[in-house]
Amino acid sequence: MDIYITNLKTKDRLRLPMLPEEITAKKANQFASYSIIKKGDVRIPSGTSLDSFSWSGTLPGKYRKKEPYVKEWRKPSEIYKWIANLKAKKGKPVKARLLITGTPINCDVYLQDFSASPKGGYGDIEYSITLVQAREIKVSKKSDSKKDSKKSSNKKSSKKKLKDKPASEERTSKAKAQTYTVKSGDCLWKIAQKFYGSGAQYTKIYNANKKTIGSNPNKIYPGQVLTIP
Repeated sequence: MDIYITNLKTKDRLRLPMLPEEITAKKANQFASYSIIKKGDVRIPSGTSLDSFSWSGTLPGKYRKKEPYVKEWRKPSEIYKWIANLKAKKGKPVKARLLITGTPINCDVYLQDFSASPKGGYGDIEYSITLVQAREIKVSKKSDSKKDSKKSSNKKSSKKKLKDKPASEERTSKAKAQTYTVKSGDCLWKIAQKFYGSGAQYTKIYNANKKTIGSNPNKIYPGQVLTIP
C-alpha cells in the first residue's frame, strides 16, 4: 500500500515515504477510522462518498532514510514545502488527487489543514493533514416566474385540446398495421428481430396471427401473410 498526492496544477506527484498508522475518513457527522499497519488496508462501504480524509504521520529524517519501511525518501523540508504549496493562492484552492493504492480511495481533493513540527534526534518532522473532497458547485439560473406561468398555461391548453380530440380522429391517426410474407428460412424470432429489434418480441406477432399460424409458433411456412402489430 502507498499514499500518493498529485498536484493537478503542476502534475508533480508526491509519494509519502512512511505510511501513517491510521486514516480517518469523515462523511457528514460520522467518523470511521481504518488501521493501516495492523490490517494493511482501508475498507470503505460500497457506494459511499467521503467528505474528508485526515491522518497524522512522520516524515523521516536522513538518518532513517535507509530503513526498510521508508519508501522513496525525500528531505522532510522538501515534502513540507511541497504540501504547503497546495494551500489556497489568492483565495483559489489548488486541486490535488489523493490515491491510496489497494483501497477505493482515488479522488480529487483540496488541502484543508496541514501542520508540522520537528521531533527527535533523527531529523524527523511529525505532521497532521486533512484533505477535503473536491466537488464542483453548479449554479442554476433563477427562472422567470412570468415565463414559467405562461409555459404552464400553454401545457394545460395543449392537454385540453388532446382530451377534446374525438375518438374517431385518434383512431385514424394511429399507424396502420404492417404485413409480412413469410420467406424460406424465416422464424418468428427472426421476423421480430427485423421489425422490433428484439427477437424476444416474437410473441406479439404470434398473438396477432394465431389463426394463421396455429397452436405451434415454431411452425410457419413460406407464403403465409402475417400481420405485424
